[in-house]
Amino acid sequence: MKNQKIYFLLFLLLYFFNTKITAQTYKIEGIVIDSVTNQPLPFVNIIYNKNKEGFISNIDGGFDIENAEKVDFLQFSYLGYENKFLGKKTLERNKKLVVKLKPKVFDIDEITVFAKENPAHRIIKKVVENSNLNKPENLEFYSYTAYNKSVFTFNLDEALQEAQEKKQNIDSILLDSSYIKARKIIDSLYFFMMESISERKFKKPDKLNEKIIASKVSGLKNTSFFMLATQIQSLSFYDEMITIANSRYVNPISKGSTNRYFFNIEDTTFTERGDSIFIISYKPKRGKNFEGLEGVLSINTFNYAIQNVIAKPIDNEGFISAEIHQKYELIDNKYWFPSELNTKMILLNLVAQAGSLPLKMNWLSKSYIYNIKINEEIDKKEFSLAQLEIDKNANNKDSIFWNANRHQLLDKKENNTYRLIDSIGKKENLDLKVKLMQNLGKGYFPISVIDLNLSQLISTNPFEKFRLGVGFKTNDKISSHFSLAFYSAYGFGDKEWKYGSELNLKLYKKRDLNLAFSYKNDLIESGGYSFAEKLNQNSTEVYRKYLIKDMTYEQNYTIKLHFLATKKLQINLSAQKLKNTISKENTYLFSPTSLSSIPNYSFAETNLQLRYAPKEQKAYIDNEYVALENYTSPIFLVNVIKSYPLYGGNFDYFKTEAKLNLSFLTKALGKTNLQFTTAKIWGDAPYFKLYNGHESYSNFSIEAANSFTTMRMGEFLSSEFFTVYFRQDFGSLLLKTSKFKPKIVLVNNFTIGKLSNANFHSNISFKTLEKGYFESGIIANNLIQQFKIIGYGFGVFYRYGYYKFEKTRDNFAFRFSITFDL
Repeated sequence: MKNQKIYFLLFLLLYFFNTKITAQTYKIEGIVIDSVTNQPLPFVNIIYNKNKEGFISNIDGGFDIENAEKVDFLQFSYLGYENKFLGKKTLERNKKLVVKLKPKVFDIDEITVFAKENPAHRIIKKVVENSNLNKPENLEFYSYTAYNKSVFTFNLDEALQEAQEKKQNIDSILLDSSYIKARKIIDSLYFFMMESISERKFKKPDKLNEKIIASKVSGLKNTSFFMLATQIQSLSFYDEMITIANSRYVNPISKGSTNRYFFNIEDTTFTERGDSIFIISYKPKRGKNFEGLEGVLSINTFNYAIQNVIAKPIDNEGFISAEIHQKYELIDNKYWFPSELNTKMILLNLVAQAGSLPLKMNWLSKSYIYNIKINEEIDKKEFSLAQLEIDKNANNKDSIFWNANRHQLLDKKENNTYRLIDSIGKKENLDLKVKLMQNLGKGYFPISVIDLNLSQLISTNPFEKFRLGVGFKTNDKISSHFSLAFYSAYGFGDKEWKYGSELNLKLYKKRDLNLAFSYKNDLIESGGYSFAEKLNQNSTEVYRKYLIKDMTYEQNYTIKLHFLATKKLQINLSAQKLKNTISKENTYLFSPTSLSSIPNYSFAETNLQLRYAPKEQKAYIDNEYVALENYTSPIFLVNVIKSYPLYGGNFDYFKTEAKLNLSFLTKALGKTNLQFTTAKIWGDAPYFKLYNGHESYSNFSIEAANSFTTMRMGEFLSSEFFTVYFRQDFGSLLLKTSKFKPKIVLVNNFTIGKLSNANFHSNISFKTLEKGYFESGIIANNLIQQFKIIGYGFGVFYRYGYYKFEKTRDNFAFRFSITFDL
């Protein structure tokens, strides 16, 4: 009995002790939102005592304080919003707070004048000085796991706010039956949702691999098509230029940024470990014209590192309005590393109506980074040829896996999205429709077991006038290990049929190893050349093929081996037997000294093609490699061609051809493109195997980049040449108003060459390039814009130097331009 009393007293003592401890350490948690739009506010500054100690809300506006005893009050401050104060007595225990901040109303722009140097400049310069220390890409190794989630939705509260600012009748909108119906749908589900979990590994200087180990997309079973959408913003905010939605902007944390940006210290708080956090707003200075950002930086004085950042383009010119948020975490009390990334994009061209209220589609993307490991050695075998790849079982993860790996469990709205959109996807066979979109993007239209080649349907050029044809290849429904292709076309100008076929064996997909056997009876450009490259469809360079006048008929039997030797080097090896025929109207004769003339132009050639892109990043998706960026620099391209007097070939020569593409951005000048091309032939060959001037002159027509706009078609012929194409794209840096934003491009082109044994070529008119050919031009793109994607412009070019014409007007060429902002 005595022992029972003792145990009872001990129980009571422990109970009251535990109750007291619990009372002292109760938790305060909550979320900060916009009082108008009800959207979470990231990185709100929160102070909880008179010593200005505090913290910052997370990227989703959330906050929590484990030990509430240290809290005297909560004071919330956020740029563009009124401050809010909550006394300790108003803080309810164990109840999640919802703190609503009211946006400020600004009548005029605020102007801050500093007697001496702006005090924010000292902090920003410190951050720039420490950028190499804090930049993740300067670590020897890092690895992490990321949970990514994206949704597409309409934000009714933002739309109502815009309507109110435009003095629309809000009451009538709220009573509209279309609005009520839209509100019910939008509040219950998203229009589209996708999730992924990826593992990323990095080894200095440039070894990178990200593997998507799980993926889930509403309405779809095959999710690989959408996984590239996770690559929206830069991983960190320390590069000189920052990427947002495939556009590049001058970083406020970069050399010379204090000359371009206005910085202002909005607030200061202190951490428990004694570090200061400076809340600094930034925006481009008045009168400065560059691709700039505006937003807020939270700078921690430990290593003067970015702790949080909000950034959005100062001028959203395209069809996307974007804003990014980044949060950094101190790892091992030593390294700052990104832990959360948010992107909000408003798709300005996707507009729906809820009665009289226009609704813009919002794309909200979030990444939560965890399992961060710094400078733990990673074996080189962990890195493959692709920087991004998808695990073959990524689509097959069950709910147990997802619930264990999500940042937080799905809410009712998210579960509704999967349930409803999945049922629609099954009913409407959305996987088939997405597959159709993928094929259309590659230029094919699938019809059962074959894919129709859309590029073969219709074409035009001055030689054929109008070309109509059909082409197809077998798809994976027949076999994923080989494909058989065929095409046939008719030219209405030359009144001739062209046709060809190819058998492609896919030997080893991970190395992109293919062996192809092909036959063609078609046309080639006389004096043209090509490399192992696909021209960027956003470049105007692709338009030149529509201007070619001089062509030669060619029968071509080819065996070709294609593979990736390394992640940066692509190799093509081929052997071909060729027979060329000149058009009936062309009376050209090739008469080398040893022979009177050669009527039969037959060739036996081998060809080595190299493509080396040291900075290119690729994704391996659906058993093929896809470039992760539209533009990569540098790119080296080489052709080595040997013709043999064997197997029916009549010519013995050796050719080398090379091209170097350089592209880089500068803060003040925009984008610079340089292309160097050179070639030489040793031995004698007919003119169509030599080199034309890569000209593109025509009466007022479309501008084609990296060609000579003022040079007449077939005007020059060379056996060796060297060419430089220079384009300086200023974008809108030189001229910009609120409604008129032309994009100015300066062009300077130069070529020099010579022709050996010019007397071997009869009944053909040509000049040679020993004196050097010069032309310059200016293009004003985007004078007229359509759908915020297509731009129409105008350019003028002038030739000068030794080869200029006597009549001044003949030296000019005028062009219209078409550009795509994708």
